[in-house]
Amino acid sequence: MVMKNFLLGLSKFVLGIILAMLIMSLAGLSMAKYFITKNAEQPDRPTYENDLPEDQPSASGSGSADEGANKGASEGPTVETETPQAKADEPLPDGAYKVAVNQPVGLIVRSGPGGDYENIGGLDYQESVTVLSEEGGWLKIALGNGEEGWIKDGNVDRE
Repeated sequence: MVMKNFLLGLSKFVLGIILAMLIMSLAGLSMAKYFITKNAEQPDRPTYENDLPEDQPSASGSGSADEGANKGASEGPTVETETPQAKADEPLPDGAYKVAVNQPVGLIVRSGPGGDYENIGGLDYQESVTVLSEEGGWLKIALGNGEEGWIKDGNVDRE
């Protein structure tokens, strides 16, 4: 009778340990799955005060209600789209050429030719800019808003 109670108690103890390990393993796996799926999606791109303005019609083109509202105000975007085409037809200054950003994360535009200078903006992937001059591995560029800045050479492809 004593041996029977001992074996019964031992089996309960072993079964309890096995169940506890199983429950802890399942809880750990579910937590890992939660954090992996939470971190798998990309966060929204942050916007800053000194960002260059984006073209609004290209950013929202999926809603039919938005398209109907934009048709009435189509005179504004038409003027904006004609301006870049006119700039594209303008001849470039001597020694200047067009480049496109080849870094998927984009580039930082600085106020001078070096990493110590202030950030004045940024360029998106495949964005096209005009290079005005080169100095020590840095390119002086003309931004779309008329400002000039500097980017690191080697992060762009000539067009």
